[in-house]
Amino acid sequence: MLAAAAFSVAPAGARPDAALTGGVTVTAHPRVVLLGLTDDDPLAARLAAELEGMGLDVERARIDPTIAIDEQVRVALSGGARGVVVADGRRTEFWVAEEGTDRIAMRQELEIEISPTMESVLSLRTVEFLRASLGLTARSSAATPPVTPPVEAPEEAADARVALGVAAGVVASTGRVPPFATAGASVRVRLVGPLGIELRGLASLMTQQVQSSDGPIDTSVWLGGGGLVFAPRLAGRATFEIGAGAMAATVWASGTNAGAMSTGRSGHTVGLAFYGRAAGRVRISPSWSVRLDILGGTTAARRPIIAILRVPEETVTAWGVGFVAATAGVEWGF
Repeated sequence: MLAAAAFSVAPAGARPDAALTGGVTVTAHPRVVLLGLTDDDPLAARLAAELEGMGLDVERARIDPTIAIDEQVRVALSGGARGVVVADGRRTEFWVAEEGTDRIAMRQELEIEISPTMESVLSLRTVEFLRASLGLTARSSAATPPVTPPVEAPEEAADARVALGVAAGVVASTGRVPPFATAGASVRVRLVGPLGIELRGLASLMTQQVQSSDGPIDTSVWLGGGGLVFAPRLAGRATFEIGAGAMAATVWASGTNAGAMSTGRSGHTVGLAFYGRAAGRVRISPSWSVRLDILGGTTAARRPIIAILRVPEETVTAWGVGFVAATAGVEWGF
């Protein structure tokens, strides 16, 4: 059976408005005086080993039967001890002083039945009570290890809500118009989470000739439209996005009849193209990124077809059912 009692007292004869601080110093390793009935008391030896394991400076002494325990404690605390532990075989009692003074902040008494097993329990409980008491009564920062604030990982730059991009590349189709160089621009607006909308356009940088029996036909193709975009935020600088939508496919054509009376003709037509695209982006600064886009689509819903003069139907300027575009460029987000 283990019994415990705790008291918070001040030393006898001390004035309420003054603490006995003379000769008391604060050290990084508090000194504890361990008083025992004999030098070979097993409980005292066990306590000494446990207290030294806590990093305390333990000073052992024998109890003087001619002097009251309270007086022996007062002398030890006045001499600079932070705590005093008394072990008499089946009972321990300890006093803890306020740091930097000899004013008693806590007194604790533990008692057990005589048993080898309970002796180890008494030693452990005494050490734990003393450890907690020293921590609760510490007031000086000299004995407190410095607290290192946790290092916070730098936050990733948040994806911009609006992004403007320019790019250049090449467009090819399954029709009679050869591949041509193109330049483009885009606007992407993030709405909710990774979802957003986009507007984009591709303008031909050159004209391509379609040969016919009546002469060559100069042709250029322009694309413009928009749709939805899904751009998840990923850790690191690299990310990807996918999008889909619809675009107007405008074909401009001009040609000259090679007959006796050569006559020039020009015209344009607009078809409907559906597209899907995938892109990769690499952030090079908080606002700027480089990007690569692959876009594919079809004009099956409405093909842009132009017939120049009396050119037979099989030689009309036509942009094919399927097309693909590859572009690279930069993007500015804000």
